[in-house]
Amino acid sequence: MRTSKRSQLTALVLGAAVSAMAAAGCRGHDKPTLDPSGDSAMAAAVQVEANGCNGRTSLGAGSFVARELVLTVAHVVAGSDHARVVLADGTRVDATVVAIDRGKDLAVLAVDARVAPLQRGSMRRGSTGTFVVYRNNRAVSLPFEATAAAEIEAPSIDHDESTERSGYRLAADVQQGDSGSVLVTNGVATGVVFARSTATGGTAWAIDISEADGVLSQAVARNPVDVGACFVPAG
Repeated sequence: MRTSKRSQLTALVLGAAVSAMAAAGCRGHDKPTLDPSGDSAMAAAVQVEANGCNGRTSLGAGSFVARELVLTVAHVVAGSDHARVVLADGTRVDATVVAIDRGKDLAVLAVDARVAPLQRGSMRRGSTGTFVVYRNNRAVSLPFEATAAAEIEAPSIDHDESTERSGYRLAADVQQGDSGSVLVTNGVATGVVFARSTATGGTAWAIDISEADGVLSQAVARNPVDVGACFVPAG
């Protein structure tokens, strides 16, 4: 059962990794298909590339959690004019932002690819699992433990208000550019990484997957949405 304590999120930073990457085209016009027989968490994971803020590319992570819908964080795609995802097989596919919640720092991308989505579920304090991140352009599965479950008070990506969200404190090796990585416990998606502690090494924060219900409902229509201004890290 989720604990009732409230965590005030301070001294946290997980801005999208920014690089001067050259644009690369997508492969053809056919809908890519991935073999669902392998590791489901790895097969459903993507790297997110968002272009448009100051002529640079913001990098993050995400996973398919519904048919042709990728869940990620808002601060990676905020202000972008073009987004793509890199699938598990290395294919780059155009993506459209079809839902965004700048308060909870969540976004959903529509991606035209046949990838088996993760089912969504729940976890509790003490749960363990894995999350997929990208190191040197390679997908890597890393372990995590949910050391606490709490109502987290955190600023919106616009720094204009604080919002409360159900989430977890994690023991995990989270680095810049891992924003949007989906936590997987017992084969189901349970949370989304959005921040790491700058004060305590090996500590990160994730929002509970249930907080994405709103953006996923909005995303069903597959209509492009206004992503707003670019994300600027506080401080």
